[in-house]
Amino acid sequence: MKVVVKPFLFLRKVLGFIEIELELPVGATVHDLLKILRGQYGLPEEIELAQGNLMLFDGEEPTGLTILVEGRNIRQLQGLESLLNEGSAVTIFPPSAGG
Repeated sequence: MKVVVKPFLFLRKVLGFIEIELELPVGATVHDLLKILRGQYGLPEEIELAQGNLMLFDGEEPTGLTILVEGRNIRQLQGLESLLNEGSAVTIFPPSAGG
């Protein structure tokens, strides 16, 4: 099945794309997708910014990343075990800073 991944802000530069369509096996979860993004596209555990290092993951768990599937936060779904479907749009935002 194909899903569309759209990272935002500095994640676009880290991953090397603005939007990509990925082929995943039927029954894939957000966790499966993150494994691919980390392994094949270089999504790091932490990233160095001008303000210091920013942790993106604590082991397998995304820390601070906001991940939406079809516009719904995975925290209101089944978290990392949220199932993806054919044509699902997955949006990934880095931790935000207030001001």
